Amino acid sequence: MSDLILEQFTRLLDSLDAAAPWPGLEDSGFLDLLRPEAEGGAGLDLEGLFTLALETGRRPLGPPVIETMVARLLAPGAVNTTDLEAALTAAGGDCETARALAAAVAAARMVGAMERLQEMTLEWASTRKQFGREIGKFQAIQHQIAVLAEEVTAARMAAQIAFTGEPLAISPRRAGLAKLRAGEAAQAAAAIAHAVHGAIGVSQEHPLHHYTGALHRWRLAHGGEAWWARRLGRWALAGDDDMVSLARAV
Repeated sequence: MSDLILEQFTRLLDSLDAAAPWPGLEDSGFLDLLRPEAEGGAGLDLEGLFTLALETGRRPLGPPVIETMVARLLAPGAVNTTDLEAALTAAGGDCETARALAAAVAAARMVGAMERLQEMTLEWASTRKQFGREIGKFQAIQHQIAVLAEEVTAARMAAQIAFTGEPLAISPRRAGLAKLRAGEAAQAAAAIAHAVHGAIGVSQEHPLHHYTGALHRWRLAHGGEAWWARRLGRWALAGDDDMVSLARAV
C-alpha cells in the first residue's frame, strides 16, 4: 500500500469529530476500500489493510473503522461495527472465517496499541528522574524495556503473517497464531508499561490506561489465548507431522 494512502488515512483519523465521526468517514471513501472496484471500492487486500489497522490501534478511543471496513465486504453500508465477528456471521459469512478475520483485526490493533505503548514508555523512562538520573539509565528498567521491545516485535511479526491475501480467504491458523501471540505480548507489555510508569500510569489524567485497558479487552475478544491455543493444538495433534513441517504448513 502506498505511503500516500497511509498518510491520508492517518490525517483522517486525527481530524475526525469525536462526537460524530461517521459522516466524515463515509465521505472519505475509506470505509469501502476492501470492496471490489466494480462496486465502488479499491479491492484492497489484507497486506494493504495491515498498516491501516495498526494506526487504529494507536488510537484506542477511536471508532471501529477497520471492523466496519471489513464488515462492508458482506454488509454494504455497515456503520459502527463494534463486533466484527457477529456482523460477518449475521451477513451470511462462514463462522470460522468470521472469527478468524475478527481475531486478526484485533491482533493488528493490539500491535498498534503496543507500539504506541512502547513509545510512551521509552519517553517516560528517558525523562523521569529518580536519585538524580533518568530511570531509563537503571539496568532493571533497561531490562524491562528490552523485554517490551521483544514482545512487541514478535507480536507484529505474527500479526503481519496473518494479513496475507484476500480478506474472506484468510487462514484461520495464521489468524489464530496472530491472536495468540499478540495476546501473550499484550499481557507483558501492559505490565511492563505500568511498572515503568509507576503510579502516574493508573491516574485518570494519564493516557496509559486507555491503551492497557484496550489491550485487555481485545485480548478477550474473538477467542482469547487459551481458546486459540486449544484450537491450534488440536490441529497440530491431528496429524503425524514434526514441528518443522507444522511451521511450514502455516
